Amino acid sequence: MQTEDILMCPGPNEIADRVIRAMMRPATCPIVGEFPEFYEQTMDLLAEVFQTRNEVIPLPGSGRSGLEGALTSVLEPGDRSLTIVNGMFGETAIRIANAVGGKAEGLAMPWGEPIDLQAFKQKLSSGSYKLVTMVHNETSTGALYDAAEVSQLAHEHGALFLLDAISSLAGADLPTDAWDVDLVVGCNHKAIGAPIGHAYVSVSERAWEVMAKRQQPCGSVFSNLLYWKPQPNEEPDAVRSMTRSQGVFTAVHLIYALNEALKMILEEGLEARFARHRLNAAAFRAGIHALGLETLAHPDVVSPTVTCVKLPEGITSVEFLKHFSEDHGLLTLRGLGDFNMNAVRIGHMGVTATPRNILHALHAFDLILKRLGHAHTCGAGVARASEIYAETDEHRA
Repeated sequence: MQTEDILMCPGPNEIADRVIRAMMRPATCPIVGEFPEFYEQTMDLLAEVFQTRNEVIPLPGSGRSGLEGALTSVLEPGDRSLTIVNGMFGETAIRIANAVGGKAEGLAMPWGEPIDLQAFKQKLSSGSYKLVTMVHNETSTGALYDAAEVSQLAHEHGALFLLDAISSLAGADLPTDAWDVDLVVGCNHKAIGAPIGHAYVSVSERAWEVMAKRQQPCGSVFSNLLYWKPQPNEEPDAVRSMTRSQGVFTAVHLIYALNEALKMILEEGLEARFARHRLNAAAFRAGIHALGLETLAHPDVVSPTVTCVKLPEGITSVEFLKHFSEDHGLLTLRGLGDFNMNAVRIGHMGVTATPRNILHALHAFDLILKRLGHAHTCGAGVARASEIYAETDEHRA
């Protein structure tokens, strides 16, 4: 019997029924009536999830739209930037920076390993950089990185700091203001749990000043964040003194969905939500290890939203994922780079970060591995994950 797959990708993610229902409204013009204030209120909620007082700018597209907007807005031709590359997606910032005429450099780290801060300090001291970037949660490896010290060092050397939080926002602690991050990029369809179609960039005053003082105008209109910056509200009965510019007509139904998803996040509470993600990630990893499998990320940097699982020798990601979907109704993606054919990436974020989904996935791993000839103790994955959940329940009691 064919059923709808459950998305356990590193993004896109499942969408809660409540969020889907929020979109069931008539069409409206985004710049008149009640919608502009609804739009502003939604961005205010989003700033709470970013943990920032900075302006949050929405850009149509995917997470990469936000990354391109942030980089295009601050980098001029010839500007040097430095990216910490500890997975596939660090390279994205380098490609974008070079595409706008920048001189981007990468500091390569072993995939899935902690950041070598000493090497970063040495590299940072070797030249003058306008911008430092890194990925907060690297979905190619299932690794999460603390950005506090990297941000501090970047600022000490006169550079802006950009954090790609596309797959961590709303699933992992992201203290934007406490870390003093100038540009943080997020999107709808990962841990927030809303439909694909919007990216978001939080922008510090420091970053706005850099944009305003450019020697050469930004070569893009759509990707120029200054074009989207809040402006004085000239309406006589305006509720707000400043309102965000809508650079293009806003996809109103995506904002309806986002608003509902953000309410769900804040009703749960950020700390409780982050704890839920950590618990379910820990249970999944424990179950995977009990099946005799390894994860790519070092234990010190494991992600709460994505796990990259190395498959046993002789089992390819293609054949594994075929069974994962056809036999168990679970959909996810292969590994990346050198791990394309011998690893799979499991997303446990938003509504999928629950025992029901984790235990379902581990049961699927168990049966598929047995079917494909891997020797392990049947049932060990679910049993070990269940112990993790039981231990947590006992501790709470």
